[in-house]
Amino acid sequence: MALNLIKKDKSRSVVSIKLDEQEFHNIFKQYYAALCSFAFQYMEDADMSADIVQDVFAKLWQIRDDFFYLHQVKAFLYTAVRNHALNELEHSKVAHEYEQKIIAKKTDAFFRDAIVEEETFRILSEAIEKLPTQMRAIMQLALEGKKNAEIAERLNISPETVHTLKKVAYKKLRAFLTDYYYYCLLLFI
Repeated sequence: MALNLIKKDKSRSVVSIKLDEQEFHNIFKQYYAALCSFAFQYMEDADMSADIVQDVFAKLWQIRDDFFYLHQVKAFLYTAVRNHALNELEHSKVAHEYEQKIIAKKTDAFFRDAIVEEETFRILSEAIEKLPTQMRAIMQLALEGKKNAEIAERLNISPETVHTLKKVAYKKLRAFLTDYYYYCLLLFI
């Protein structure tokens, strides 16, 4: 190998190194192309692969004092490139999924549906606010997805009372919302 300041430890036959600037430059020259090729196998993008390898070499320079043997440096380089590439792929996947959601939200149908949903909720909430106190509480809990038994327990009344008051509340809500019925039909046509 053409590495400066390399000594062969005869008892263990392992190459030890001191990663000074010249040594780092030699390792960079020796492994850069191979690491870019290795990263390309994951990324399939030459520029992104080169960026990853450069980031890994920058990290190597930061932690250069942690290495005593060449095999540690090689293991670090290949492992770090693989991990960095996998992280980039995961980030790209998440970014792509987010981008697709944003594109879907930009459609006119999404915009119209969101408005209709919000307006419907607002109108229904206003109608529920006009109900007597106990009926209002029952309907609000029902909108939260609570069952009659849960509502009864929470309001400290019988389940039959909840059922009866719900029926009365539905009749009153239909009366409050009749004006909006035709309006909603027009929106969906």
